[in-house]
Amino acid sequence: MTERQGSDKPTGTVVNMEEISPGEKVDSNGVDLSVNKSTRRRSSIWKTAKNKIRITPKDATPVNWKMIGLVFVSMFTSSISLTFLFPFLPEMILFFGYQETDKGYYAGLVASMVFAGRAMGSFFWGWLSDKMGRRPVMLMTIFLNGFFCLLFGFTFNLPMALVTRFLAGLVNGTVGVSKSILYEISDDTNQAIGMSIISMSWGAGIILGPAVGGLLATPAKRYPSVFPSDGVFGQFPYLLPSLIVACACFVGFVVDLIALPETRNKKQEELEVEVEERNEELQKLAPLSKNQTSQTDRMISMSAEDLHCHTERAVYEVKLYQSCQELHKSHDSNMAGVRQRSSSENGKMLSGEVEEIEENTSRSVLDKMKRTTLYKIFSMPDCRTAVFLYTVFSFSAIGFEEIFTIWASTKTYYDGLGFETNEIGMVLGLASFPMLALNLFIYPLLNRIFGTKKTFIICGFINGVLMTVTPVLHLLESSSSSLLWTILLIVIIPQKIMTSCSFTATSLFVNNSSPSHMAGSVNGIAMTATAIARTLAPTIGGSVFAWSIGNDLGAPFDVNISFFLFGFLLWLTSVYSLFIPESLNRKKK
Repeated sequence: MTERQGSDKPTGTVVNMEEISPGEKVDSNGVDLSVNKSTRRRSSIWKTAKNKIRITPKDATPVNWKMIGLVFVSMFTSSISLTFLFPFLPEMILFFGYQETDKGYYAGLVASMVFAGRAMGSFFWGWLSDKMGRRPVMLMTIFLNGFFCLLFGFTFNLPMALVTRFLAGLVNGTVGVSKSILYEISDDTNQAIGMSIISMSWGAGIILGPAVGGLLATPAKRYPSVFPSDGVFGQFPYLLPSLIVACACFVGFVVDLIALPETRNKKQEELEVEVEERNEELQKLAPLSKNQTSQTDRMISMSAEDLHCHTERAVYEVKLYQSCQELHKSHDSNMAGVRQRSSSENGKMLSGEVEEIEENTSRSVLDKMKRTTLYKIFSMPDCRTAVFLYTVFSFSAIGFEEIFTIWASTKTYYDGLGFETNEIGMVLGLASFPMLALNLFIYPLLNRIFGTKKTFIICGFINGVLMTVTPVLHLLESSSSSLLWTILLIVIIPQKIMTSCSFTATSLFVNNSSPSHMAGSVNGIAMTATAIARTLAPTIGGSVFAWSIGNDLGAPFDVNISFFLFGFLLWLTSVYSLFIPESLNRKKK
């Protein structure tokens, strides 16, 4: 028997029955039940709270939080490298020597180059991850992306800025590989929460990226006591934010190097490829058997024709024997006719062989094309639909991001807000912080209630409305600063949340449309297509914006026209989504 020490009674402690005070409860074995009851009460409270804040269904597969965290870090390096230059990009164009009315065009051009690079490299990185593995490709892309972001900080003219941003996009295959990893570590029950958390990395990049760029650009001008004007940060005013982003990429590289495992199941993929190849062979057997049957029929018909020809030849020889003299008289002419017929028959045989060779060659080329990964991807209707939706939505979202910063930095004379770079960074950060906190709960909840398809439709329509009304806020510029900022955040915060939810939905569409052994390639081609759209979006949006404030045509062709362009496109996408198949709501088996 053990003795009690004071009033502390651990769970399950056996006490001396003689020392039991009145009111204390023990079981027949002398085990103190009072602490057990308290422990059960605390456990019950914890379970109740846990169930209330549950973000996955009760029967869902447990989320692999370690892998989700590693992918979050990797995606964050990509998002911060994309957004850090937005606040100071209009000012950077002026630093290069261009005019106020031209900065929209050139800022859009610089912002587009990173997506042009992604368009060139995304499919390659996705294909390489299917062949080599996710881990080595992830490490390569993070390291190279950080290197070229650092190089961007040393730019001193427009051509160098365009080249360095293009190279940063060319080596950035992190997004497609991250989504492929998520595909491999999740199923239909927990994929939505995993993709939501990954989408939060975009929000984190939007918060910290513009904040870093807006607060640390031109440090010699803003913080002269710390950064002298004749130092390296005075000569290269945009080096400091680029250096911070490069350091973030280096940290992500080290973390993944230490902790990120390989997720590609090579044996499973080889089995699926073998099954697919056997199905293709079975499909080829049917037309092959038909060809063999037709060849047999031709042989039978040819045999009948030969018999008929031999009969006619025998009759002809009898006639020749009876008219031998006529044959001698016309010998020369008949021989010439025979030669001519023989040459024509040989020519027909030769042309037939050439046509057969050409047909076989074209058939061989077509078969090779059908075996390529690109052909297989675009031959699947679900893949085409998912890539199309992801591309169009990305065009609208990134176009709005670009023209918003240009509009916010534009002088009030041109119906802008006249914000400084630090104010732009602050509004983007404040608007993105609720998205970072709420997206973990909002999208999984919407996905459980409505499904991926309906969630995308709802969020896309609301987002289009918010995009369209944004430029109207310039009418509040003459009001108090607090009122302007309040209304601006009321509009921008839900717009950011809807954008994040729509990105999550379209990413799930892409993953759900892909067979497992092609996940990297499908995500790669999706990133290529969306990179092309994102390349065009800032250029088109910036050009339309520059045209609208340069010509002063008035409503509706003022600053509102570029915002309406992207909002209207989201409405059309939402209408189109009504007709997409329900199969995109879940992964392929």
